[in-house]
Amino acid sequence: MELRGGTGARRRLTEIQSQLLAARHTTGLAQQALSERLGVASRTLRDWEKGYDSPSLKHLISWAYLLGFRLVIADPVISLECAPIVLKSGETLELHEMRRLTEPLWIRRKERKLSQGDLALLLGVSRASIQRWEDSEKFPQPVALIAWAGRLEYSVELNQATNVVDAPRLRPDEEAP
Repeated sequence: MELRGGTGARRRLTEIQSQLLAARHTTGLAQQALSERLGVASRTLRDWEKGYDSPSLKHLISWAYLLGFRLVIADPVISLECAPIVLKSGETLELHEMRRLTEPLWIRRKERKLSQGDLALLLGVSRASIQRWEDSEKFPQPVALIAWAGRLEYSVELNQATNVVDAPRLRPDEEAP
């Protein structure tokens, strides 16, 4: 199946990747150091930064977080709060953030009385994919998350971490754990 709304979503993902490149330059963090912290080859990060390739959602969440940002679901009408990160026992940062990102999408789908099957048809994916994404059983690709948000009249944005709880654990002068 071909993802519907994928062209605009790909463009938005490229913009996010460019914002993260600019943020890395601003912090003075070397590409090699960031790629090591992300657990990827430096050429992989280079390809993400240049828009030649796209990271997984797990990597995009980590990439943003390490540079002091969080992905958010944005509503053009109302401001959605970005709650502090409080991990449940055994929960990874990426899983926590995925749950936080999918919750407003699930709520909006329910408010609009759209079934998972109807939303799947609008997006060009399977109903099972929507179910796995909403249940945080599987991470969608970033372009699919952006298209999903767009279909529900939301957007995916980068927000600067604003408080101590949100602040990245790694800074350019710190050692990786």
